[in-house]
This record gives sequence, C-alpha cells and structure tokens, in this order.
Amino acid sequence: MGKKIVNKYAELINQAQQATGRKESIGLIHKAAKLKTKFNNYEMM
Repeated sequence: MGKKIVNKYAELINQAQQATGRKESIGLIHKAAKLKTKFNNYEMM
C-alpha cells in the first residue's frame, strides 16, 4: 500500500509543478499534502 501512495504523491507534485493556473496548482498541492499525511499515519502504525 505504501508504495502506491508514494507514487501518487510524486505524480501530484509533478502535476502541480506543471500546472499553469495558480488555483490548479494549489489544489494539487493540497491533494498531495493529504496523501502525505495519510502515508505518514500509515507508517506510524
């Protein structure tokens, strides 16, 4: 499970860097942050 989240996170960060609109990139960064939190919580179990 962990690997999948990491890949998705990297993908979102990548999209955010290429996003043209500010709102679009902020949305992607928020999604990535949520995933990172989920991953960190999973690792601590």
